[in-house]
Amino acid sequence: MVEAIAPTPIAAPLDDYLREVVQTLHTAVNQGMRKAADDPKAATPQIADCEEIISVIMAGDVKDWVG
Repeated sequence: MVEAIAPTPIAAPLDDYLREVVQTLHTAVNQGMRKAADDPKAATPQIADCEEIISVIMAGDVKDWVG
């Protein structure tokens, strides 16, 4: 039998933050793909948004995310 691990106080706010990040990233990708179909250069702002979002996540400053 595996014993359950109690979530830390930061778990719920972190889950909420990451859910919002994924939704924002999904929106940026969808917008970029629609624009890229007509004009690949038009997707540049959405690609930049995606890169920025991913770089924030990869930096891993969790305390800054959830204040």
